[in-house]
Amino acid sequence: MKRKLKIEKIIKDNVNYKICNVLDVSESHRGHQGFKEGVETHFKIYIVSEDFKNFSILERQKYLNKLLAEEFKSDLHSVSYKLITTSEQK
Repeated sequence: MKRKLKIEKIIKDNVNYKICNVLDVSESHRGHQGFKEGVETHFKIYIVSEDFKNFSILERQKYLNKLLAEEFKSDLHSVSYKLITTSEQK
């Protein structure tokens, strides 16, 4: 299974979200540390969820990092997050 699909499934199984966008940005990191030809190594993840209410930005990111821990062990190099509640959505 492609890493993007695995990440989407992990999020779907663990976060009640209104919006979830997972974008593979690996190609834009060509030549950078962690880039591997043909491997999904870098992502941007945008989630709108009430599950994040009462959690700091850092706590939200730590939660997602914990969910993706196995992916980080196997070539996932970097994830950029935007994790917000509906009231924070602009």
